[in-house]
Amino acid sequence: MFDKYLQPSIEILNIRIDEPITTATDLLLAAVCLYAFFRISKHEYFGKMKGYFKYYFLTLGLGAAFGGICGHAFQYRLAEEWKLVSWVLTLGSVALMAHALTEVAKPLVRPGISRIISRFNLLIFAIALFYTLWTMAFSPVKYFTIYGMLVVVGSLSYFVYHRTGNRGMLILMGAVGVGFLSAIIFSFEWGLSPWFNHNDISHLILTFSAYHIYRGAELIMETNGVLL
Repeated sequence: MFDKYLQPSIEILNIRIDEPITTATDLLLAAVCLYAFFRISKHEYFGKMKGYFKYYFLTLGLGAAFGGICGHAFQYRLAEEWKLVSWVLTLGSVALMAHALTEVAKPLVRPGISRIISRFNLLIFAIALFYTLWTMAFSPVKYFTIYGMLVVVGSLSYFVYHRTGNRGMLILMGAVGVGFLSAIIFSFEWGLSPWFNHNDISHLILTFSAYHIYRGAELIMETNGVLL
């Protein structure tokens, strides 16, 4: 049965590591994201969306790495402000993915509508960033991620898939849906044991989701965005 668990620390060569499994799953997410970044960097497609997808994975990967090392493993040696590095990078990654999908949908909507969506996304990002820095709380990151990935990316993916039948959009929608499950588990702090708590489960789900977002992004670029 799911329950709330705190993860014990371990020592390796007399070095204390807090939340070791949480750290390891964060680094696993970072590794998958950096793999996706380098793969997309080598892709033959050269449209704007490539840059958005590429830097989405770079910022998300760096955010996961900083989160694992500074936010979990060695937080006891660092000031609380170090958590902000991971949180700000995560906010940036979500904003980049929202821009990527806006770019994909651009040929299918009026120019004015795509500009409104882009500017509104930037406004919400700026508000989330301000509140994160002002309050030193994770909640603005969580809510902006839900807004950016579920509302913007999810709805635009469905819109483009409905109009074009692009299989990459279908994969992207599935990946976003799976990723939303991690937000539920994280919010309710559901875990299976002290060595596999809500953070660990969330990170593994996000890793699975990130890999399939990468696969969806590749298919979208291979079909030149909205073409079948």
